[in-house]
Amino acid sequence: MTEASNGTARTGGQTRLRRWLLLDGNRWAVAGLLAGCLFAFFILVGTLDPSPLGVVMSGSDPVETVFEGLITGIITGVTLVVTIDQLVLSQQLGTLDDHRTRLGDSLDFRRDVEELLGGVSPAEPAQFLRALLGETNARAQTLRETVTEGITGERVAQFTREHDANADTVAAQLEGARYLEFSALRAALDYNYAYRVHQARRLRREHGDALTEEGTEALDAFIDALTFFGPAREHVRGLYFQNELVRLSRVILSAAVPALGVTVAVLLFVDTGDIPGATLGVSNLLLGVSAAVTLAVLPFLLLVSYVLRIVTITQRTLTTGPFMLRADDDPEA
Repeated sequence: MTEASNGTARTGGQTRLRRWLLLDGNRWAVAGLLAGCLFAFFILVGTLDPSPLGVVMSGSDPVETVFEGLITGIITGVTLVVTIDQLVLSQQLGTLDDHRTRLGDSLDFRRDVEELLGGVSPAEPAQFLRALLGETNARAQTLRETVTEGITGERVAQFTREHDANADTVAAQLEGARYLEFSALRAALDYNYAYRVHQARRLRREHGDALTEEGTEALDAFIDALTFFGPAREHVRGLYFQNELVRLSRVILSAAVPALGVTVAVLLFVDTGDIPGATLGVSNLLLGVSAAVTLAVLPFLLLVSYVLRIVTITQRTLTTGPFMLRADDDPEA
């Protein structure tokens, strides 16, 4: 069955490289790729420049000007990290009543899910989502076995088979996911929740008169199970974002210290004659300065790599309700 027919949430015809950059790639690897491209760009421009870097530095000092600006940028980046930490902390701080209300809402939702599942819901976010998908699959099978006659039966069979194909794929991806790893949320993004709810409600509207009482109850039960997945996914997304922002703060701080050290060292100790010679026809001075600049902007590249994933996830999950906001969410488009 093709991706279009089973209604898997797709990525807008994106190439594999673009999906890797935006979602699937390790964020350090993405930042490393960006750093490598930047370093190669500096070497290319420096090699093609008719005025070698050493000659330019003998008349003025562009390197000093650049690295002075980089020091300011690195310190500003650390300040940004503090702002991000405050954003995360603001979600955790509050009065006792706030915490009790939040806990009560969470437990109420879990009780509703446990009533749906008929047992204690899993504690791990990935397995929690997988349990919901398992229940929707079970109710889809009940609906398929209950409604079997006529055009309505054919529509129900086609709809539930497509749903099962999509849900089984996502459930298999969730099986190996643990805790708040990105793989859990990444798998959930591939479940075309909005399309499923829309199709189920349209099925009830267009074929409700042809359904028996048992068929209507089975369809309503299936829709009830579907509607739990959206809020659950959004809750997992919120927890993941908080965890990712904390991780972002940590990696930027880790990269800022060596970046600041290299930048200050270049300002204090590097001069035109300090790096003589060439390697493979490229000036060692150009290689050294390009490498230092690349390392100095590494905290910014890490910020870019993390923010790319966060905004991509946000774009694909803008609404909890059954709204298809992109043509790629609708296999019929």
